[in-house]
Amino acid sequence: MPALPSVNLTESEKRQLLALARSTLVDSFTSDPAAKLPLTSHHKLSDEAVIELKLGCFVTLTLDGELRGCMGCIEGDRTLANSIPDLATSSAFYDRRFSPLQEPQLSRVSIEISLLSPLTPLNVSSQVQLEEYLARDHYGLVLKEDGLRAVFLPQVWEHFSGPKAFIHALKVKGGWPENYWSDKIEVELFKVIHFSENR
Repeated sequence: MPALPSVNLTESEKRQLLALARSTLVDSFTSDPAAKLPLTSHHKLSDEAVIELKLGCFVTLTLDGELRGCMGCIEGDRTLANSIPDLATSSAFYDRRFSPLQEPQLSRVSIEISLLSPLTPLNVSSQVQLEEYLARDHYGLVLKEDGLRAVFLPQVWEHFSGPKAFIHALKVKGGWPENYWSDKIEVELFKVIHFSENR
């Protein structure tokens, strides 16, 4: 069973990481290059250990309660100090599902950060077996096969009636037909710690 990420964040540390994402977005609308100070000064957090953690991470933006952008990396190959600013920028301006964020919208945007546990492979022989496993606990899910890959965070479960609908939607997102299954599909599970400016 996948474990939670090996990190326990205080409320202060969560606010600091959210502030890092927020200040990145604010800076993106600043035309004066001199005002964009380097990460080590302008974005300095009180607990250096937190931003030096290497964890899979997603940054999600909502505008007036509706999804406005979501980008992430599932492997923790970079520190949060590097990944959070990059993912905040990508979510705001490079999520192809949405037009780039406009400065007047910034005050209405809420930021959520999700920190992932290490990915845990799951051996299943069929979609039915996967559905039965997911019915016991709502994990985040990664599907991979021959260059195709799709991921849903655990928070996405609230939009689906059950495991079958969840898996079908993820396959469509990844480029597979809804009813497709193959012995070559790789399945990985994870959990997240997630927190937002609204909580």
